[in-house]
Order: sequence, then C-alpha cells, then structure tokens
Amino acid sequence: MKAQERHIESIITRKVSGEVTAEEQVTLDLWLRESKENAKYLKDLQRIYSQANKQQLEKAAPIDVNLEWNKFKNTVQPKASVTLFKSNLFKVAASTVLITTLGYFLWFSPFRSNNVEIIAQTWGDAVTLPDKSIITLNKGAVLVYPKTFTDDNRTVSLTGEAFFEITRNETKPFIVNLSQSTVKVLGTSFNINANDNNKKIEVVVNTGKVKFTNSALDQSIILTKGEKGTLIKNTDMLTQTFNNDINVLAWKTRKIIFNDTELDKVIKTINRLYEAQVSFSTDTDKNCNVTVSFENQSLEAVLSVLKLTLGLEYKKSGDVIEITKTGC
Repeated sequence: MKAQERHIESIITRKVSGEVTAEEQVTLDLWLRESKENAKYLKDLQRIYSQANKQQLEKAAPIDVNLEWNKFKNTVQPKASVTLFKSNLFKVAASTVLITTLGYFLWFSPFRSNNVEIIAQTWGDAVTLPDKSIITLNKGAVLVYPKTFTDDNRTVSLTGEAFFEITRNETKPFIVNLSQSTVKVLGTSFNINANDNNKKIEVVVNTGKVKFTNSALDQSIILTKGEKGTLIKNTDMLTQTFNNDINVLAWKTRKIIFNDTELDKVIKTINRLYEAQVSFSTDTDKNCNVTVSFENQSLEAVLSVLKLTLGLEYKKSGDVIEITKTGC
C-alpha cells in the first residue's frame, strides 16, 4: 500500500470516529473531490458505522458483518486507490460492532473529538478562538478549529469567506488550511474568500502581513497591508496585486461605496452582497458611472436610489430582477 493511501486510510478512520484534525479534514476534502466514487465510499462506510452505533445504543444483536460487507461491495465500485485499503478500513468498522455500550460512549462521544465545526447560517457570525483571535464568517462559510491549540502552531481550516483578526504570538504561528493553499501569520487581520464554487481563492490583507502558499507547487508570496493574493484553482497560478476593491469587506460591514464606478460593476457588487439576481436586458445601455454609498440598506432601497439617480427601470419576476432601461 502506498504511503499516500495509508495516510488517507488513517484519516478516514479518524473521520468516522470523530477524531479528524483540521489539517486532516482539508486533506480528506481534497480526496473526496477527486471522484464521486471516493465520496460514495466514505458515505457507505459511515452508514455501516451508523448501524453499529445504533445497535449498541439499543442493545440489539450485532449486525452480520459479512452480509453488510457484501452489500457494500455490490453498491460501491471505488477507484483502485480505494480498493487497496477498503478491507483494512472495514476491519475497523467491524470491530466497532463488537464494542460494549460503555466502549461506544468512550469512543464515539463528541467530547473525545478535539475539533469544533462552525457553519455560518448568516453573514457576520463571529467565533472567538482559544487564543482570543476572532473570526467573522460570511453566510455558508465552514470553519473547523481545535478546542485547544497545539504547542507549536494554531491551525484551522476554512471553506467559504471569513475575516480574521489574529492575536499575535510569535512562538505559535496561525495557519489557515484551504482547499489548495494555506495562509500563515503571526498576528494580523485579513479577509479570505475560498468558496468552493469560485474559480479562485483570494486573500486580502487589512493589517500586518501574511504568507499565502499554493500547496500544489509549494509556491509562496508575502502579502502586506492593502495587497491581494489570488490563486487560480485550475492553473495553480498565484499572483500578488494591490487590492483595488474598496468593497471587499462589504459583506461584513454592510457598507458599499461607489466612486465613479461603472454600472456593471455596481450591479455585480450588489448581487454579491445581497445574494441577488439582478441582470440587464440584452439591449440595455450599461455605460453609466455611479457615485453613491449605502450602509445597512435593503436591496429595495438601493434599487430605488439607482432608479432615481440614473432613470433606471427594472422588472421583477420572483427573485429575478431585470434592468430594462437606464438613463445613461
């Protein structure tokens, strides 16, 4: 068995037992994205664990391990990398069936896991970490962090968008694991946009400096205040530029500023902030420039102001808004 396969095997074992670390979760996420077979394999293995756990709680007779394994083989046709270690993993699952009720609670109790997972239900959810660092999450962001940091580092994992305000500690660097990259700091504030459905990962530094690394190529850049690092996912291209988007933190501050900004860019910012579906009809002139600011205002209020200042007309169909005329 290859070292990489053994590593994945050990991670999956800890995943189903609730002991996976933040770093391991990132590795597992990458493996799951490689194929639908990988994802289905993990799901089916977790199903077997779930059945074992349920029966331990209900003090029912143990499941027929051979029967379950045959069902598993008939429904899953994983890649070779999965096939190589599936039997060892199932041995772990099968042994779980035989544990006592007391053993079940000792092994599967959530108190055994050192990790906390937060899924932001709305924008602005703030999390205070064990070191007093504060992370503010945008809606849908997923943050995984340990209840207690290790002696030599502070590591978390993120999917989605979040703003980090990190307590400085020169002896214990702060590391953010992303799907294809990492961010390493001592103490600073910065914004990360690492949504799965985006083609790129962006890091914008507000104060201090951070090290942004492309994990695939082991390529790094150092970003300072006002700079933006961008990783293009499909090409592994890592670039460093000055951040010219003054609304990068609008999702957090709920304040958007437009200074002689093209109407097309204005609408894109509005769509991003309000999760709206505003578009232009095919023959609508977009050559308008807008100078205006909004703070904690509703989408309807924003559109009303644009309507008055630009002679803009639009029609609504459910959640879809189509701009049909502008006064440009």
